[in-house]
Formats: sequence, structure tokens, C-alpha cells
Amino acid sequence: MPRLCCWVLLVLLASTQLGGSCSEPDAVPLEELQKDIAPSFDYALYCDERGTLVGKRSAVLLVYRAEHLERVYADSQTGNLRARALFGQLETSLRATGQELARQSLGIVCGSLPACVVQWHKLDEFMPSRGEGGMHLRQVMAASFSQEAKLQHVRNTTIAAVLDVLLVGTVLKQGAAGATEVEAATADARTTAAEAAAPVEAGRLALAGLEARIAAEELPALEARLAEAEALETGARHPRSLNELARHRPASSQPPAGIEADHPRWTSYVAYWHRRYEELAGTRPVSPGVQVKPPLIWNSYSGLLNTFQRSLEFQRAVTRWLQQAEGSRQCLPGMKQPLVTDNTGLQLEGRATPVYVDQLAVDQATLGPGRQPSIHSFSNKQHDFSGKNPNEVLKQLEIDSREATTKYGGGVEVRRRSHPLFGQKVRVSQVHVVYDGAELSFEFKDALLKAAPRFGVQLHFYVP
Repeated sequence: MPRLCCWVLLVLLASTQLGGSCSEPDAVPLEELQKDIAPSFDYALYCDERGTLVGKRSAVLLVYRAEHLERVYADSQTGNLRARALFGQLETSLRATGQELARQSLGIVCGSLPACVVQWHKLDEFMPSRGEGGMHLRQVMAASFSQEAKLQHVRNTTIAAVLDVLLVGTVLKQGAAGATEVEAATADARTTAAEAAAPVEAGRLALAGLEARIAAEELPALEARLAEAEALETGARHPRSLNELARHRPASSQPPAGIEADHPRWTSYVAYWHRRYEELAGTRPVSPGVQVKPPLIWNSYSGLLNTFQRSLEFQRAVTRWLQQAEGSRQCLPGMKQPLVTDNTGLQLEGRATPVYVDQLAVDQATLGPGRQPSIHSFSNKQHDFSGKNPNEVLKQLEIDSREATTKYGGGVEVRRRSHPLFGQKVRVSQVHVVYDGAELSFEFKDALLKAAPRFGVQLHFYVP
């Protein structure tokens, strides 16, 4: 088995003993990698003139150094033979790793997710790149895992959960494990399960398409949302001074009291802290105009992810509701053929980066040359209105409505490649706001519904 396979297995598996060439001690401790300062790029750091890996740590370091990995991938796409040979070895290794991980998944004993045995969260720390090269390697590994898992008769809910973790990001899946988390899987994951009875080749092709779509469309939306939530988080943060900040440097092996060292939430925090430190130190690039804040302290970070997980689950529930007849009748009564997608990228004029709307509904019956498509956007909100008076509640609706109409209304360009309106500049016909109605009194609901038209939105209540 190739060298990188051994490294990934050593990182990801809680306890696995493999024979053969994987007995080589090629794994590099995470703490050591986090201290790595990448030199100027040079192929000689990783391979010989023919592109063959050299040195026991070259593959590990190449995968960890995101900019170098992306350079090799970009060169391989332009026909550079040395780059192709080098990147091909990484592909072969991760393909073999995916197969081995699928075989190991047969040993899952809990009823929820494979993270019970396999430490998927480690992947983000050892292979941090979210560029085209990094995501390509994830897709290779995911496709190999899925194919082998089906041959091994691993449950389809397990396969779907693994793909969600592997391609969308572990940090978004670390809520309470169990039936509720499986139920919160995406509609694409349910499609994967339904395909189990289809011919193997058809299922393989559909799965490849699923992986590519998630990687290209879902990941940027979720990362953008999490980054926005982190930037707005008002919880306690570490000091900005690098000298003071360095004194609070967390280590994977030294978690807070009551937290296991390999707990996904803790390892995610360690990776986040180090990324933020590098951004503040100027050794990791940031987007133009982004103000870098010092990292949140552990308790604030954990609380942020709890809130983000709940909002993500609420959004997914609203999407399923709108895609079903009941939600469509209530919110989109005039649409004959509604197509509802979530986390759809919209480019606004004068804005450098796209925004991602919670749900975008398009009446496919209105599509066609020379026709004006009917397009509705939805913004989902969860608020704790306990202890609020009617004026405060209405003020919150005004704020939410202004945000929704500003970000998801007016003229937009659809940026989701698989969407029938991709690349087209269109006008949103109606902006909607969906509130979590679980704790809202009848009086508040009535007042909010009456006020919504005044703020230019249609308001709906959904109880998960």
C-alpha cells in the first residue's frame, strides 16, 4: 500500500493495525506539522525529476502545505509531466485509503455515524487545503470509499454520512450523534440511499456527480456562513498581541477538563486557533478587506458551533418542507413547477463575493427564452423572543426583513453551476422570511404577520 495511505490511516483510524508497507513510521505528529514553515516551492522538496516521491515525509508535508499542493495540482492540469506523476501518486494513495476505510467501517458498532470509530475530523487538520487540488483528493477518497462500502454492504446511511463529513466539512457535523443527525442529512444523502438498488455503474456515476456538486457548491456556502457567524460572534476572544496569544496556544493532546483529546470539537478548535494565529501573524493569506479577529476562547467557540449546528438543521428542515407539497402550497401557491435549492450562490452587483441564500425557489414553468422567471428567495431565522415586548419583536422583524431584501432581493446573478439559471442575471420576484415558530405565542405571530408586508417580505412560521 502506498506511503500516504499508511499516513492517512494512522491519522484517521482510532485503532487499526495493517501489515505490508504500512508498517513504515511515516506519520508526522500534528503538533510538529503546525510548527512547519513552508519554504519557497520547489519540486525537489517532494520528488525526483520524474515526479516520484522521495523521503518518508514528503507526501505528508505536500498535502499539509496547502499552497504547494495547489501549485502541483495547477501544474498537473496544464500538462506538466512531473506534476502529473507526483499528484497521481497522491490520488493512488488516497484511493487505496478510501477502500481501506470502507472495510474498516464494517466494524462500526454504534447506531449513528462512522465517526464513532473513524476519526474523520483529523482530515481537515492534516489536509487543510480547500482549493481545487485539495477538494479533488477528497473526491477521489470519497468515491473510493463509497464504491468499496457498497461492495462491503455498508449501510447507505453510513455512506451518506461519511460523504457529508468528508466533502462538506467535519466542523459542521459535530452536534449530538445519533438518529437526529442522520435525519438531518442532506436531501442528496437520501438520494444516495435510494440509489442502492440501482445498477452498480449507474450508482457510481450518480455518486461521482453528487461528490462534485457538494464540493463545488455546498462547501463554499457552508464555509462562508460559518465565517460570517464567527465574525459576528460576541463571545470572549484571546488577546490580539501575538506574544500574549502564543501563551494560550492549544495542543491536541491537552484538551480542557472533561473533553477527550481526540474529541472532534476539540481538534477542530485547535486547527481553527492555529489558522487564526497564522492569519494574524501574516503567514497565511486572507481575503482583501477582511478584518482578522483573534481566535475565540474554547467555550465561545464551542457555543458558536452549537448555535451554528442548530441553525443548519433548521435550514435543512425548512428546505425539505418547501420541497414537499405542504410547504409549497403555503409559501409558493402560484408556482406550477417549483424547484427549491438551498445554499444557492447569488452574485450582487457591486459586491466582491457571492451571498448564499437559505433557499431559492424557481418556477420551472416560467423558464424559457424571452420569459420572465418567477423567483422567490427565503431567509431562515431562529430567535429567542422570551421576555421581549411586541415593539422589540417587530423591530427584530424589521432588521431581518431589511437584511433579507438587501442580500437576497432585487437583481442577482445565479452562481450555482447545476442550477437552470446559472450565469443569468435575474430579478427576485418575492423575498420571504421563515421564523422558527416553536416558542412564538399566537399574539406575536399575528402581529408579525400583519407587519411583514410593511417591510417588503412575506413571513412564514415553521416548527421543526
